[in-house]
Amino acid sequence: MKMRRAGERRHAVALQRITGRTASGDGYVDAWSTYDTVWASVVPQAASAVERRAGETQQVPVTHVVEIDYHPSLRLKDRVLFGTRPLYIRGWQNEDERNVTLVLSCEERAA
Repeated sequence: MKMRRAGERRHAVALQRITGRTASGDGYVDAWSTYDTVWASVVPQAASAVERRAGETQQVPVTHVVEIDYHPSLRLKDRVLFGTRPLYIRGWQNEDERNVTLVLSCEERAA
């Protein structure tokens, strides 16, 4: 397990979950609620890493990597609110499978 340096997680981020969905025109609008606020390390990914192709299929872009303490109630449908910017969780890694640190692969979408 890697040791964390002081100040490494310097961003307070909100963990949010969909609490409602309303029909709107051609689609729907989600209502989000914050269920926890945690300290995180938020690292933007290089532009070359944002869009990757494997064969002829485009993989989901990862624009940010967010590291937080393990949170047992986190779901893949949740999102991280970084200031006013929503980062949608695309996957995560439970570092060393020790339930200590989660490394989230997130996507920031254009509004």
